[in-house]
Amino acid sequence: MTAPKEHRSKAVDALASSPVRNGGRIAVLQSLSGKKRWSYFIDHFSIPIIAIITICCLLIWLTMHILHPATGPKLFVALVDDPIENVEAGELNSQAAIALHMQADDNSGLVVDDGFDFSRDGLPKLQTMLSAGTIDVIIAPKSTFAQLANYGYMTDLSQIFPDNQFGEQALLPGPGDDSQDDEAEASMDKGPIKPYGLICDSIQNRHWRPHQKKESEKYGFAKGKSTSPNQAVIGLAVNSPHKQDAVRFTKFVCGR
Repeated sequence: MTAPKEHRSKAVDALASSPVRNGGRIAVLQSLSGKKRWSYFIDHFSIPIIAIITICCLLIWLTMHILHPATGPKLFVALVDDPIENVEAGELNSQAAIALHMQADDNSGLVVDDGFDFSRDGLPKLQTMLSAGTIDVIIAPKSTFAQLANYGYMTDLSQIFPDNQFGEQALLPGPGDDSQDDEAEASMDKGPIKPYGLICDSIQNRHWRPHQKKESEKYGFAKGKSTSPNQAVIGLAVNSPHKQDAVRFTKFVCGR
């Protein structure tokens, strides 16, 4: 049976005059009290409020990263296979930072990292960072450095350091020709010989320590040749993002 016409009219009038019709959820919330109000708030308002707060936080985070993007080091130096002692690596970091007017061990400064041991996981770590364009300078014993040059990881220094004034040039074979077939590559496996690095006795003889210059001269380090059978070689990573600072660092380490 259908309700009489006057009953339907009263029902419509009641719905029209209810808090939900007049003011929506806010009006309903205001009409409630005590636990009922809190329960209604949790059921109907908590999720939208959390969503709004989350969106606001994301917008603030994105804005901060756009206005103040995180920057990596201005210069990253990789010490491969321990070309100098651990303590000396720390001193090189601090002394070079002072000379180059950078911060040492800072996100926007100079980092000298001696954590590249090829007998462990040093090579994969180095390759990953080179692919990411993170490394600027590499210092390694000559045998290891020759391996890196042959892989194509080092910059040809013939135009950057055209003579021997910053150290003896390390003439090493570069990467082989990719167009060679496997048999030819197996027999040659070496590219053209170029100056991919500099042999700076000062790396091991500590010329880079300004405050110990007189002491090093006293003990004959300033002009003496390195006694290491495998001299340290310094070079620029092939995709260094900070070539100018890398050149400045190399000149500093080589005593210029």
